[in-house]
Amino acid sequence: MIQLSACLIVKNEAALLPHCLKSLSTFVDEIIVVDTGSTDETMKIARKYSAQVHQVPWIEDFSAARNKSLSYARGEWILYIDADETIDRLNANKIRSVINRKDIMGITVRQCIPQQSNNIATAYYSEYCRIFRRHKDVRFKGKIHEQILPSIERLGGKVLRTDIVIYHWAYAINEEKKRCRAERNLRYLLNELEIVQNDSFIYFNLGITYYELGKKDAAIRSLQHALDLDNGSIKRELIGQVHLCLAKLYLALDNITEATYHAQMVSSYDPVNPLPAYILATVAADNKQYKTAIFHLENAIQIVKGETGSFPSIDLNLAQIYLELGSCRSALGNILDAEKDFARSVEYNPAAALPYVFLGNCRYLQGDTKEAKKMYELALAIDPLLENASDGLALCCTDINK
Repeated sequence: MIQLSACLIVKNEAALLPHCLKSLSTFVDEIIVVDTGSTDETMKIARKYSAQVHQVPWIEDFSAARNKSLSYARGEWILYIDADETIDRLNANKIRSVINRKDIMGITVRQCIPQQSNNIATAYYSEYCRIFRRHKDVRFKGKIHEQILPSIERLGGKVLRTDIVIYHWAYAINEEKKRCRAERNLRYLLNELEIVQNDSFIYFNLGITYYELGKKDAAIRSLQHALDLDNGSIKRELIGQVHLCLAKLYLALDNITEATYHAQMVSSYDPVNPLPAYILATVAADNKQYKTAIFHLENAIQIVKGETGSFPSIDLNLAQIYLELGSCRSALGNILDAEKDFARSVEYNPAAALPYVFLGNCRYLQGDTKEAKKMYELALAIDPLLENASDGLALCCTDINK
């Protein structure tokens, strides 16, 4: 019996496809690969993993290609996935378990997009219906950013929300490919806008695409238009993303009033997103409003740690958050609590030098020269060129030798 079919559409994905198919081969019953014109080793790799490979012409319509893949599937359930995504064993087991339920037609997952290590956001999460019962009337819609959920809802099917995670390795794509993908998406979206006008979802995706391409003014216009057209037809979390993107754009343009407004609006639509709190904390700290900054940073930490009772939609770099929290407390003269925050920063990232410097400063201010010296030495062991650590160490040695 074929219970679960994995369906992919691909083109020139030889670099990432093996990781995806390897993860799928451990728990799905069949793999369907629809190739839309690869010129590399993509099809050869797919066959190596016993996938059924079908070549179809690309007609600049993602839903058409997705729906073609569904037509080849024989499983009771469909999992649709991209070549740059993987599913680990824990989440694979969750999928196998949940598809035994008889009362549901669709299943949402949390798509996790890990970020580069230098970002304050370490991972972004989006909720999508990615698993559904095979049914002749369950089909994708939209030439780009295609959706399956509307057809399930039209049939009155029950959709189960889960904590299943699919990892999307978008950051593994080189910058040139990212740019080409964004330019392609822009072309498709503008074409679709000519056919379907006044659609807030299209303007949302258009704004995000302009943002990816660095076209700030066009991004702001499109995102604002998405808000103006919103009639409740798209997910509230997406409206939260619109406000968040506008907040980041206005912050980059030094328009603090608009950045603050949009950051405050995010929580109305996406209360499990900690990034707006971090933006508000940044604005407050820049204005030396340290108590306000502390409030927002503590709020961000609560959301990231799940203390609000829900999964966060973004993971933040807690080592950096605690570093900034300690700095705000230190600016207010609260050295004891600042020291605790710097110690927490070290716990989250022992390889960073700066928290040790700040710990050294705290201990020096409390008169503990020997412990301060140890902290400065630890910082210099990580970064021998760190001037603040060298200066602190010299000061400690002078005091000890008196």
